[in-house]
Amino acid sequence: MSTAAAPPSLRWWEEIRPHMVVIAYFCVLLLALSLQNRGGDPDFWWHLRTGQWIVEQGSIPQQDDYSYTAQGQPWIAHSWLSDVAMYLLYRYVGPFSLPLLRSLLHTACFALLLKLVWERWPRLGGSLSLILLAFFASAKFWLVRPNSLSLALVILLLYLWHRYKYQGRDTLWAIPPLMLLWANLHSGWIYGLLLLGALWFGEAIALFVPHIWPDLRPLEKSRWRRLGLFSLLSVPTLLLNPYGLHLLIYPFRYWLGNITLHTHYVGEWLSPDFHQPSNLLLALLLLLLIGGLAWRRSGLGPAETMALLLFTGLSLRSVRAAGSAIPLLAWSIAGLLGQGLAPSRSNPSRRGAWPRPKQQRTWLWYGGSLFFLLLLLLPIGLEYAHWGQQDGFLGENPDLQQAASVILHLPQEARLFNSYNMGGYLIWRLYPQQRVFIDGRADLYGDDIFAQYMRVWRTDSSWAQVLESYDVQITICERDTALATLLLESPSWDPLYLNATAAVFQKAP
Repeated sequence: MSTAAAPPSLRWWEEIRPHMVVIAYFCVLLLALSLQNRGGDPDFWWHLRTGQWIVEQGSIPQQDDYSYTAQGQPWIAHSWLSDVAMYLLYRYVGPFSLPLLRSLLHTACFALLLKLVWERWPRLGGSLSLILLAFFASAKFWLVRPNSLSLALVILLLYLWHRYKYQGRDTLWAIPPLMLLWANLHSGWIYGLLLLGALWFGEAIALFVPHIWPDLRPLEKSRWRRLGLFSLLSVPTLLLNPYGLHLLIYPFRYWLGNITLHTHYVGEWLSPDFHQPSNLLLALLLLLLIGGLAWRRSGLGPAETMALLLFTGLSLRSVRAAGSAIPLLAWSIAGLLGQGLAPSRSNPSRRGAWPRPKQQRTWLWYGGSLFFLLLLLLPIGLEYAHWGQQDGFLGENPDLQQAASVILHLPQEARLFNSYNMGGYLIWRLYPQQRVFIDGRADLYGDDIFAQYMRVWRTDSSWAQVLESYDVQITICERDTALATLLLESPSWDPLYLNATAAVFQKAP
């Protein structure tokens, strides 16, 4: 059968496009892979408790009440809207809905990224391979917690700019309401502002000093001003949140305030360890970008380069930023390997289309493809349901669950020392009967409390004095830690509960 190009007026349902079916099956593969990402995150649990608190109290928390070390201190629940949504889903739909929706969001965002990549590099096999590489490289950042929404919104913002610059489709009006929503979903809105600022600044270079850094398709001055206008309008919309100006200052406190100590110890704040397989994939993307630049030699446009430099620098400083940098890397690599600086104006999905087949054959093709697609989804859904029944959809550790139950039966006035990674779950299980020493809300505790925590956790010579100063009567930590070994040998502490994961101790009378 001939594979000549079909007339442009034909819609996808009027002709057979094999590439579209391949992409549909590829998206099912991405969904199946995303559903296998089942690592629990300790911060999820305090997010869930915060959503419950907001729903039950009918207000947004302004002060901490989960810990006794920072109780009453001002606290910004920067992801309050996400927390409420997660709790409502958990309560009224069921725990299964949270990892499922996270996987659907993950898949949908990379399907959108595939569209951008394929338009720049219209080679189906190459584009699918690049997306799969980026998918694996960023998988560990797509968690059942609000940060996944920030990752999705970075891709959406990139899509809006891509349409505006390369396709002339002006949807910049969507940026201010998008940033308004973002400001109430997660503190990652700062990535959105940084991306807009980098793109605007890069377009200014291309517009005003083209002899220094040319761009094959620079924005006209009016369109550059329009990009700046809607980017600037995004700033006041960020103030429409329960914390006002304090939320705008919040992200900078991690670097300019008194909460920097945790960035030397907490994994997501450290620079990427390239001995880990997932970080090796990030390194591979960086090497592909360098290779593409050497091959093309013409380089990238100023706007694209500014965004890449900014987010690559952020991700090398702190691995948590790599989740936002990886889509930018994949998109830029596609531009270098494909059409250079400008994406193709043609519709790559129409390549290889069968022109004007009979209607019955068209519906048979798409109907059969849909049938086999559903056949693939069936075992994926059954396996997901079986996993949830066996292990729980939210990764609730049964050993830690039992340890928390032991603490619930102890006197409520007895103060608790807990490990950093257990704090979020203990807030979910023990509040308000017990309050924690510390949890993942590093912005709340500051360097002073975190330093005292580390003195105990590292079993420094003053560890006992720290516990005495807070009148700690109960300690819970991971079973295989130095602290657990020390407490087992100490005559001042009695073991109450020990299992493969957790150890609970009580101060000896």
